[in-house]
Amino acid sequence: MAKRDPGGKIVRPFAFFRAGNSAHANPNQRPILVLEDVYKYFRPDVPTLRGVNLTVERGEFLFVTGPSGAGKSTLLQLIYRAQTVDEGRLLFCGRDIARLTSSSVPYLRRNLGIVFQDFKIIPHWTVFENVAVALEILSMPKRLVRSRVSEALERVGLAGRGGDLTGNLSGGEQQRVAVARAIVPEPALILADEPTGNLDPTLALDILTLFEEIHETGTTVLFATHDHSLLEARSHRIVYIDEGRVVEARKGLGAWADRQTA
Repeated sequence: MAKRDPGGKIVRPFAFFRAGNSAHANPNQRPILVLEDVYKYFRPDVPTLRGVNLTVERGEFLFVTGPSGAGKSTLLQLIYRAQTVDEGRLLFCGRDIARLTSSSVPYLRRNLGIVFQDFKIIPHWTVFENVAVALEILSMPKRLVRSRVSEALERVGLAGRGGDLTGNLSGGEQQRVAVARAIVPEPALILADEPTGNLDPTLALDILTLFEEIHETGTTVLFATHDHSLLEARSHRIVYIDEGRVVEARKGLGAWADRQTA
């Protein structure tokens, strides 16, 4: 039976909302993501993340960087609940997702788009099938699925390619399919975990530009990368993670370097 609030309305954890309508909310609204003194342990004596405090505003584009093993991927995994917080609070849209029950996690993930370094697509499926699956699990009507997939493919530069086998595409095109799958449910927040790690520098910059175009529609983006050339090419705020701790720079890699030498 559905849970109801005291007024009788059905309570839906993380009710689905369109990113374009919400991400440019008025400044009095709460941030989309807040981490308060977050710790994550994989070994009892050595925290992978230690005392992380971070606020991400709605509609922000944020780089997350740091050396390999610093905790970048772990941070993103906590947000989409592939891992759980051991200490502290992690608020998404004002709800503490560290305390979610397993049955509520799917509601959370309907508001998240996730893109991985290794694409995680099914090569013997068509482009359309790989993107449409993100809507079919929501039991969306077929007509709406076709419309939304077509729109997403156009946005990532793959218009008319829905019938192609994904395994026959180039690496850059496969990553575009992964991006289309992430944006097709119109999530509030996109988490990109080293999405350009398997691409050459030119394609990497193309994919970064694609994420920026998506961000311009109002979607919040967390883009994890160790590629300094991408960080230097843009002036987005940077969160630098080293040995599980966070250092922030407001604009570009140079700002972080200046802070380190000050």
